[in-house]
Amino acid sequence: MTHETVIQGPGGARLHLAAPEHDILAAALDEIRHGGYRKESFARIAAAAGITVAELRRRYPDDACLLVDALRLRDDRGIDLLPDSARDGRAMLQAFIDITRYNAETPGAVEVFATLSAAATAPDHPAHEYFRERYAWQREILIDALRELEEEGELKRSADPEAIAAQTIALLDGLQVQWLLDRGAIDLEKLVRNFLNQYLHNKLRRAEPIYLMSAYLMSA
Repeated sequence: MTHETVIQGPGGARLHLAAPEHDILAAALDEIRHGGYRKESFARIAAAAGITVAELRRRYPDDACLLVDALRLRDDRGIDLLPDSARDGRAMLQAFIDITRYNAETPGAVEVFATLSAAATAPDHPAHEYFRERYAWQREILIDALRELEEEGELKRSADPEAIAAQTIALLDGLQVQWLLDRGAIDLEKLVRNFLNQYLHNKLRRAEPIYLMSAYLMSA
């Protein structure tokens, strides 16, 4: 179940999509969540959105742009899973752990994210600005959460919020690639949780399951 939150997205605002844009991106997100993006995906997305392949191609001449916009929708839906206040440090870290577990249940989206993020290091890649903004946004959220815990005396004295935030994101990204290659060998949620717990006096709990309906069925 989602709720209202004051937290903004990577671009500084929440998404407000109208049809047919919402239908297209919701169909794209549903397509990639479990199956990733394959040769036949573009046509399936068009059919699910109720438009022709030619119309979808007119809107998205480059498949990478479609995937980036689908990931933007994924980010926006994920914001609804965060605490109401960015100042609730423990709840924010716990939400990060819960979302990590959920990501392991949507391997296709993880695959698309990992593939695009690697390619997007090139400045002229269509996803470059998206990932640059997203990583800065994610670091800021984690730094704020860790500093809040630091003020409350919950963070160990030797801990550096900025370093921990960057290392946590790097750890998750690297683990996700290993997990995509051998899912049975890597427990994403446990490893990220254990990493954060080494800096906390009171440990984070194991992740709770997250149940989300189809992106297509969610209101815009």
